[in-house]
Order: sequence, then structure tokens, then C-alpha cells
Amino acid sequence: MSETAEFPLAFDATASERESAKREIAKYTKVIAEREGGIEFEGTKIGQTGPVWHFQYTRVYRVPNGYLVAARDLHEGIKVAFAKTPEGLTETFDNPVVREFIEDELRYRKIIGTPHAG
Repeated sequence: MSETAEFPLAFDATASERESAKREIAKYTKVIAEREGGIEFEGTKIGQTGPVWHFQYTRVYRVPNGYLVAARDLHEGIKVAFAKTPEGLTETFDNPVVREFIEDELRYRKIIGTPHAG
């Protein structure tokens, strides 16, 4: 995979949030660069969701070995989740509203089918 994507970092992101984002993303794909505005890595951005629960923003990506969600949790900092399949991403979050938002984004982007699809 030769495409790159960027996970944006908020203007007020702390040094520990920046390091956490870089470290967690690097567990699943190659980090290309760390910039003032975000972490660039090997992957393709699929979509995003806005504020939900205490997540300020969430981004969904395809990476070489699966799918990744990176989010800024206002209480806990940067959260990164990985699954081999796009359907598996929704199972990586405990909160049902967050899972629903991610699933809706994957359906909207036609990454997963509708429950009625044959």
C-alpha cells in the first residue's frame, strides 16, 4: 500500500496525546511522519464521525493489514482500535452509540453492506 493518510491532532493536543497517537497507530501500520497538525501513516482514510459521547472526533482508515479507527476521547486522550475486517471495528468500542456511529459511517461509505443485503 503506497497511499498515506493523516490522523488530525487538535490544536490543543498535549505532548502525551501526540506520542500516544503515534505509538498506537504504529502498532498497526507504518508511521511516515509526525506533523504539527497530525500523524501521517500508511493507509487510506475511509470516513469520519463528529462528536459522539465523549469522543471529539473519530476517523476510520484502511491500513495494509486491516482497518483502523483513531479517535480523540476528551476524557482519556487518543484511542486507536484495529480489526482485520471492517465489521470487526464496531466490536472494538464498549459504548453502543460509538459503535453505531462507526457502523453507520462504514455503511454510508459502502465498506459494509446493509443488514438486508443478500
